[in-house]
Amino acid sequence: MKIIHLADSHLGFSSYSRLDEHGRNRIEEMVYSGFEQAIEKIVDLRPDAVVHAGDVFHHVRPKIKPLVVFQRGLMRLMKEDIPVIIISGNHDAPKSFSSTSPFRLFDNLPGVHIAQRYQYERIETGDHSFHCIPFCLEPQDYLTEFGKIERTGRDVLVMHGLVESLRNKKMRSVGEHELADSFLKSDFDYIALGHYHGQAQLSKNAWYSGSLEYFNFGESQDEKGMLLVDLESGRAENVPVRPRYMIDYPAIDCSGMRSEEIAQCLQELCREDETRDEMVRITLKNLNRAAYRSIDQTRLNKLGASALYFKIRTEFADVEEHLERPVDRRALHEEFSSYLREESSRELIPEKIKDEVLAYGSEIMKRAVLARHKEELDAS
Repeated sequence: MKIIHLADSHLGFSSYSRLDEHGRNRIEEMVYSGFEQAIEKIVDLRPDAVVHAGDVFHHVRPKIKPLVVFQRGLMRLMKEDIPVIIISGNHDAPKSFSSTSPFRLFDNLPGVHIAQRYQYERIETGDHSFHCIPFCLEPQDYLTEFGKIERTGRDVLVMHGLVESLRNKKMRSVGEHELADSFLKSDFDYIALGHYHGQAQLSKNAWYSGSLEYFNFGESQDEKGMLLVDLESGRAENVPVRPRYMIDYPAIDCSGMRSEEIAQCLQELCREDETRDEMVRITLKNLNRAAYRSIDQTRLNKLGASALYFKIRTEFADVEEHLERPVDRRALHEEFSSYLREESSRELIPEKIKDEVLAYGSEIMKRAVLARHKEELDAS
């Protein structure tokens, strides 16, 4: 029996503020597109079953579009008579018994089995038993639910969480639970795990499939995709969904570089044909603050214009001196306005609301400073 193991599709994830021509978040649309490509690749591979090890959705109350995209994927697999086994993860599971799981919308679909109620479920598919432990409300509940498993001799364990041996990879996300390494028993034919976004083998029979997409630059070196698993031999083969599209360049040492040299360095890294539809981050360290600020902002803004996301991260050589400079609290609103103008020049604040943001933020800052000053006067 062969299965596809995937996890952490995070449908509905939206970030980085880049919009397409229709006003849609580009990253969110990328996530939908990747999921649909994964479904088509599964259809081409014709596995005996599909196992999704949690976090189908990014939010426990997903909007309409991620629900529609997910439903469309399920219908495609149902049409091809490919059974689907899913568990809820920490992102898409309600955090109390009083809330309703979004997966309730897909109850009773033929060939679709979803473990979503904080408790162990055994699902028979093909010639294997799939032992599913979805997200639990309390960390100690996993051990209780694991104790309910009765082996059949042809067993697959499906869980969602971060195993102890990867605790240094904590994602610090909502409801993140740690799983004991003792769950990784060798008498399972395969253990399908979700939550960790990098593709990783923990033991001979235990794998994280990783996520389909890149969600932050900490994942830039991760293998992305799905796993095609032969339950007879235990062999797991990476199935990429699309080429790597996140580039996090090694930090560039700008010590002694003039503004023109910095601009030229950036220009060489950011050729339009190489950054189109890529997520790009460039770190400049030991920067001379004056040299960087003297670069034509229009020129900087054109860099990475065709990228899916583009970020220049700056580390100034004079940062310690800058942090020690005394700040006059009474002028904080001016500092704030200056900062926002700089961010706006890099297109991080939409032009049409810039003036309103400046005015509102400065006024709030003034009031805070005045209130604090009044407190000091009253105390004295």
